[in-house]
Amino acid sequence: MENKICQNCKKDFTIDADDFSFYEKMKVPVPTWCPDCRMVRRLTFRNERNLFRRKDAHTGLDSFSGFPPEANLNTYENSYWHGDSWDPLDYGVDYDFSKTFFEQFNNLFSRVPLPAKSSAGFMINSDYCNEAGRLRNAYLCFDSDFVENSAYLVKATNTKDTFDSHEVIEDELCYEGVMVYKSYRTLYSLDCESCVDVWFGKGLRGCTNCFGCVNLRNKSYYFFNEPLSKQEYEKRLNELNLGSYESIAKLRTKVLKFWQEFPVKYYHGIRNLNCTGERISDSKNVLDSISVTEGENMRYIQISVLKAANSYDCVQLFMGVENAYECVTCGDGAYNLKYCFNCWGEARDLEYCSYCVGSADCFGCVGLSKKQYCIFNKQYTKDEYFELKDRIIKHMDEMPYLDLLGRAYKYGEFFPSEFSPLAYNESLAQDYVPLEKDLAKEKGFNWREPNAREFQTTIQGTDLPDLISDVTDDITKEIIACDVCKRAYRIVPIELQFYKRIGLPLPHKCHNCRFLERFKFINPPMLWHRICMKEGCKNEFETSYAPERPEIIYCENCYQQEVM
Repeated sequence: MENKICQNCKKDFTIDADDFSFYEKMKVPVPTWCPDCRMVRRLTFRNERNLFRRKDAHTGLDSFSGFPPEANLNTYENSYWHGDSWDPLDYGVDYDFSKTFFEQFNNLFSRVPLPAKSSAGFMINSDYCNEAGRLRNAYLCFDSDFVENSAYLVKATNTKDTFDSHEVIEDELCYEGVMVYKSYRTLYSLDCESCVDVWFGKGLRGCTNCFGCVNLRNKSYYFFNEPLSKQEYEKRLNELNLGSYESIAKLRTKVLKFWQEFPVKYYHGIRNLNCTGERISDSKNVLDSISVTEGENMRYIQISVLKAANSYDCVQLFMGVENAYECVTCGDGAYNLKYCFNCWGEARDLEYCSYCVGSADCFGCVGLSKKQYCIFNKQYTKDEYFELKDRIIKHMDEMPYLDLLGRAYKYGEFFPSEFSPLAYNESLAQDYVPLEKDLAKEKGFNWREPNAREFQTTIQGTDLPDLISDVTDDITKEIIACDVCKRAYRIVPIELQFYKRIGLPLPHKCHNCRFLERFKFINPPMLWHRICMKEGCKNEFETSYAPERPEIIYCENCYQQEVM
């Protein structure tokens, strides 16, 4: 083991034997930034929930993009970007040994056109989605794959007819769910799996026809953890007036208070072997990570779905990626990627590349498709490529880039946050590690005030019909003022059909305010050392529940004794 001092925050961090083994296997130097600072640096390069209007570099027309209009880059509409009408090799340049690598890469990144939105596979009637793939009839869905007839989802996989949910997998007809998996008609629920016809459930597994319940296993017809007959349960449910916004609001307050009476397990996760972190499932040897499904032999990962393995320090891995280090949004069969963002399509052996698809053995390239042996978008022979690559790596160590705060970037560092096309408050960093404007700028991050478009609203959220039965189809023509932020939003037809089908009241808040309410249930990507709160138990663990939080935190054994 070796103790080091973070180049950024100046705090101590440890590199252990397993870390050294990984770095040796990947042939990379040991990091100079601590895990938390490395995470934030990567997060500044990922935007999940924001869409912007910017000019298309080909047509000159306005288009929706994941990049803000102020970003110093060019974008093409996705179908044109993926087509054969332009050649990214036309932007190739010779490497200049009189300048730093990172300065030259940033210049190339600003010139090579990028896809307006990050998407993969078919995207049918899903124009208003980003960081997604294989969507059909989806609206404002982000970081999602294989989604159909749904809206307002973040981190959804294999999901159908589901709305306003976060981190959901294999769900159908679900609403306002957070960490809800393999469930049907599960509404306003948190951390539930394999449930059917559940309202306001928390920590349920294999339950059907339950309302307001906590920590139940394979139960049916329970009401606030009280067992009932089928007839009595249905009678109480009918008395609740669940199609009323006012009634739902009162029930939500009651449910949240009831939930606090029950212990929670120190982390959210199931079916794991030797894993530490938060929101990990069906994984093996995944350490100090958050939001990982089907992962193996990984550490310091933030968000990974549809299998990934043998990787460190990555944000958003997907679909079979292996051997990735310090990468953002990489997958789809990618292999052996270092310091890359947005590379996919069985890409392999890439370093310091961005938006490269199906390419191999490339260094410092942008926007390439099915290319090999390229450096700064210029084609080389195999021997030329490896000889020049070694010279560049040596040059990166001899002439490091110094950022605005004097931090040195040699070979082995991810890209400086100041080179991200996103401001801190436009990136995923603001969701997971929120900062105020002044502090963000003090830490060297960019910041942009939102350039929000103003719309003339036609109705206040408070004036919407209380009962869904009183709502007519004309509501889709209204421009509604959010109860909280006063920003305009609409009820789209696919959404209205869902509310009427399930019998749910219209929301009085815009989709962003609804997201922020759900996101309160997502623990931060930080761990605290704590002791089980069950009287008499001395088990210790690392947990994402901060000591000052009100929840009753139990270790695994004590929690399992409490579930019914």
